[in-house]
Amino acid sequence: MTRTPQRSPPHLLTLDAMGAGGLPLRVVRIPGDGPVPPPVPLVSTFFMVFVLTAGRGRARHLEELELHEGDIHLVPAGVEHQPLDVGNLEGWIVGFDPLLLRSLGPEWLPAPPRGTGKTKPPPARSLFVRGLLRLRPGQPRWRRIVQLVAELEAELREAQWGVEHAAHAWFILLVTELVRELQEHTPLAPPMIGGLVHDALAFIEAHCLQPLSLQDVAAAVGCTPSHLANVIRKETGLTVGDWLREHRMAEARRRLLDTEASIERIASQVGYTDVTHFIRTFRRVHGMTPRAWRAQRRR
Repeated sequence: MTRTPQRSPPHLLTLDAMGAGGLPLRVVRIPGDGPVPPPVPLVSTFFMVFVLTAGRGRARHLEELELHEGDIHLVPAGVEHQPLDVGNLEGWIVGFDPLLLRSLGPEWLPAPPRGTGKTKPPPARSLFVRGLLRLRPGQPRWRRIVQLVAELEAELREAQWGVEHAAHAWFILLVTELVRELQEHTPLAPPMIGGLVHDALAFIEAHCLQPLSLQDVAAAVGCTPSHLANVIRKETGLTVGDWLREHRMAEARRRLLDTEASIERIASQVGYTDVTHFIRTFRRVHGMTPRAWRAQRRR
């Protein structure tokens, strides 16, 4: 029996490796003005926003994508992606610690505006957290976003007194524009708008901190587990487990930073009955154990 060769793990990319110098923010120009990630599958420990101002190229993020001038691609921490052909692309990569999203408060991504009732809006927070969106803002907002990224880059590059506070202010304005774009326009992810997938993702989001299985989600939306698994995988490129994990990891990061709870306690609070499984999952996503991650962020 021929054994399939094991796939080597993706390259882990950290903010410090991108030249952040200990700050939770980094802006890198395309073509690169900093360390260039290798052309292999990558997993970043930080959220990445690609703002493409010129050219064309190709990449893989869940599936192969064409990259165009005017695109904004969102890639969250822990999601595998790979540059395939950077072509003549120009623009920026904005990298930031996902915990910075707390700057906007608990309402950082409010419910989408009510529609006509004919279609249900996608579970926007899930989509934003997972980065399954490619945004193409209209010209007025696009110009504001480009200006904000340029100001953020200049602030970090010049590193004058108060750089952290000033960069943080530019960052809040940038994320606000991205969230407004998500709120005001249907994302370029049409399969997410309808029926079964929408209901399943909304259920996962609402119950992610409880013990939850594929069977539970399938029962909630009224279909068989195998059918649900196939539909979600086909339409999103991810499994039910992938969606569940990211919500739990986001909440685990918040509790690690904001509370003094033990690792065992946090594991149970975010839906893991086995602390060893929680630690192993956290390390696979972030490149370090929860204890080490907490210590590093608090320093």
